[in-house]
Amino acid sequence: MKSFIKRAAALAGATVVTMSLAANVLARESYDPYSYDRWGDAVSSQAGYVAEEFIDGQLINGLYEKVESMEGFDYDEEEWKQKLSLKEPADLFISYEDYLYICDKGNNRIIATDLDFNMVRYLDTFYLDGQETTLNAPQGVFVDPYNDHELYVCDTENSRVLRCDKEGNVLQVFTKPTSEIYSQDLTYKPEKVVVDKAGNVYVVVGSVTKGAVMYDRSGEFLGFFGANRVEATAEIIMNAFWNKIATEEQQARSVRATAIGFDNFDIDDMGFIYTVTQSSDVDTDTVKKVNPEGVNILSTLNPEDVTFGDHSPAYWSIYTKQSALVDIDIGPNGELNILDFNHGRVFQYDKLANLMFVIGGSGNQLGTFLSATAIESHDDMIYVLDSRKNGITTFRRSDFGEIVTNATNLYNEGYYNESYQPWREVVKRDGNYRRAYIGIGNALMQKEQYKEAMKYFKVAISRDRYNKAFEGWRDQILQKWLTPVVVCIIIIAIISAIIKALVKRGIIKLPKIQWPWKRRGA
Repeated sequence: MKSFIKRAAALAGATVVTMSLAANVLARESYDPYSYDRWGDAVSSQAGYVAEEFIDGQLINGLYEKVESMEGFDYDEEEWKQKLSLKEPADLFISYEDYLYICDKGNNRIIATDLDFNMVRYLDTFYLDGQETTLNAPQGVFVDPYNDHELYVCDTENSRVLRCDKEGNVLQVFTKPTSEIYSQDLTYKPEKVVVDKAGNVYVVVGSVTKGAVMYDRSGEFLGFFGANRVEATAEIIMNAFWNKIATEEQQARSVRATAIGFDNFDIDDMGFIYTVTQSSDVDTDTVKKVNPEGVNILSTLNPEDVTFGDHSPAYWSIYTKQSALVDIDIGPNGELNILDFNHGRVFQYDKLANLMFVIGGSGNQLGTFLSATAIESHDDMIYVLDSRKNGITTFRRSDFGEIVTNATNLYNEGYYNESYQPWREVVKRDGNYRRAYIGIGNALMQKEQYKEAMKYFKVAISRDRYNKAFEGWRDQILQKWLTPVVVCIIIIAIISAIIKALVKRGIIKLPKIQWPWKRRGA
């Protein structure tokens, strides 16, 4: 009996340990990672990033002491809780100092922390011409890496953008342009801001659909930058046709097509501005990489079957909405981290717009979101701001993610041979990862192993690459056999000519062949 009890206790203990381990594993897999296969269908995949922690205001080290030290500390309990929490945070930005700036819209303040969430800066009061001024529902923050880390804040409800130093001294105010090309009927509610190396300031204004409002460093209005194109729907094409043949009076009454303004942007070290458009009603220019001339570079890449956000229909049957892209961040290797508000997901693409990972989802558990608002990245980390959860979720790249990232970087830099083994490792770990088959195929083509490359391109259903591999294999076959075949043909022709000459001179006689159908009686 004692032996039975011991065994039962041991079994129960083992079960508890197993359940505990399983719970830990499940906790790490807090969202459903997936990708798209060669047919464009969503398939399960390994997680490229793992959710690590959720940080709200009360977990920011030093915020409590800052609030407590404020003059007039006699807050009621509700106000005290609000000051110690984030309230409808609207934007994130990681500076070159490796400080994380949080635009806390509901509390009208900017909080800066290091990447371990120790507070290093707190700005709720600014100084303009010697007078105190405060923010009103700010929605955007940017730190200029080229000019002493000056801070730009979209003070939305005050209809201005502030340029200030680290202590909150306002150096410049950008307000509504007075130019004729900026309609004075439009409101001026700045939402997002970036600055280029030359000091040009680009502002996303909610009511403007012509692109970002652009100023030079002195504050002079330069015009609009990076406007989206009008999507060529059947209705718009028809209206354009009728406008060609309509009278001036009819044209004046006709409905004019207007492009949808983009919602957010980021700028890389080379000065390219990347934009995202939230509207799910259009497919044109949802993601752009715009050069200084305003040309969308991504449109010239023409990668196969490029779709930003979820394919239609979206993954899992419970989702029927189109993706709504609300923010974009450019990673250290040129990755495009794009935030989908509707589904609470991060879509990570390489610099050539090939999908790498899908991260997150909708929900309350760690790694999912209720209202994903902003995204930033640093090294192997991704930070996502949630304006309803009032906090930041951190993701760290997984071992699988490291292998994929390494293979992708080698591949995109043209080191196809060096990327071969990493891509092979990716396939071992995830047989559904389509990009790995293309990488292996290209590495094999570099080695002139065209026939093997064709097999991988066939699996990936990459017709263009398969055709190129086939051409290479065909050329190899021709190079290998063309000379022997030509020599054989020449030898046969010479022998035939000799025999023909000998027969003609009567030196040899060829037996007569009587074909069956020429026999008598046939």
